[in-house]
Amino acid sequence: MRPITQLFLCVCLIFTSCSNKGRTEMFLVEDLSPKETHPKWTELFTDRYEITPLETTSQCLVGQIDKIRKYQGHYYILSSNGSSILHFDNNGKFVSALNKQGQGPEEYPRIEDFDIYKTGGKTEVWISDNQSLKIYDATRFSLIRKITYPFMIHKFKRMDNSHILLVTGQNKNILTLTDKDGNIITEYLKKEIPYIMFRPVQFVAYGSNYLFQLGISNTFVSFNKQTEKFRMGQYVAKGNYLNEKQLLELFQTHGTDFIMEANKNSYINNIIALGNTIWIQTHQNGKNYLTKVQGTQHISTEFSYGTTLSSISDTESDNSLLLYITPDRLSEYGKEVSDKFGNTITGNMEDNPYILEFFE
Repeated sequence: MRPITQLFLCVCLIFTSCSNKGRTEMFLVEDLSPKETHPKWTELFTDRYEITPLETTSQCLVGQIDKIRKYQGHYYILSSNGSSILHFDNNGKFVSALNKQGQGPEEYPRIEDFDIYKTGGKTEVWISDNQSLKIYDATRFSLIRKITYPFMIHKFKRMDNSHILLVTGQNKNILTLTDKDGNIITEYLKKEIPYIMFRPVQFVAYGSNYLFQLGISNTFVSFNKQTEKFRMGQYVAKGNYLNEKQLLELFQTHGTDFIMEANKNSYINNIIALGNTIWIQTHQNGKNYLTKVQGTQHISTEFSYGTTLSSISDTESDNSLLLYITPDRLSEYGKEVSDKFGNTITGNMEDNPYILEFFE
């Protein structure tokens, strides 16, 4: 992968600052007005891509996909409403599965979130089951240890220094940073219900920061991995996207129907980053757009949820952009499809999904 060699000074891909009632704001994009341009997928993403078929056997049938995490070339898939994690190698061959749903000491009621880390040279699978973080060996999926908390936890991200950033559910604040043993270091962001919207990838990696979006607002919290400092920001500097105050007002006025009211407005649903490029999912005038932002260049297309394009928000990778294609969606790609081994994909409806991966 080519190294990042540019910093864009005016738009998009650096944080620019301005004063707003005494607090410093960060912006990722100067302006965003998506329009359908009917781009080819190689234009919307990159022209370097490959498709990896996942092995299909009775041992590794992938159900509804909750999240895909690529780590060191391997694919880990959380599926079937948080019941199991399937592990496939770089060629899509099935390796092993974490399937321990239950109430036993090594089991979990449900996997709320998961990630992959390396500790002491060994790869580990970390899961959140709302009550604790459980750490399993990635090969045999035997339980190594667990970290318990006196409060409910939802999403998490472990730092290189073993500190853990959490999305919590019962504290006064939404974000909590703890040490490796679960002791609280600091908290941030007063809890408001419309700010808590669970996503497959809750913390978006962007340079040396993790970004946490406040619901479907234009506002995010940036957590710097080196300094461990929190900071507020906005994705788009100009435009009429819902901000956090407007979102809160909608909730206070309409209660649990605030999402229906929000759909009458323009809002940002998600962002994905790869190197110096970001992709932003927006809702405007009743339509959903996916926009590629690279420097001053914007490329947009309309999309619907439940399609291959929408799967971009279900995946996480350190060196690529991941989507997945289910056999019934092969026609969306628009031409005959071959996998990375040169084999034509025929689309047997019983097959596991195919990993579609774009590289810088």
